[in-house]
Amino acid sequence: MDYLSKNVAANLKRIRKSKCMSLDQTAEQTGVSKSMLAQIEKDAANPSLGTLGKIASGLRIEFHELIDTPPI
Repeated sequence: MDYLSKNVAANLKRIRKSKCMSLDQTAEQTGVSKSMLAQIEKDAANPSLGTLGKIASGLRIEFHELIDTPPI
């Protein structure tokens, strides 16, 4: 399931940047700490389903957008 964490890392960073949001702004919107978001984006953390749910809700995206294969 290593591909899943890589998908989340790439998608989170891409979506955050597409919304022109800093890590600080994303942390405020999602309720997930800046350090945790940075670790997820670097594929250095394995977030729980609850954390992924908070991120999806805070960014106002569908859950599958975080775990799907990123567009090329």
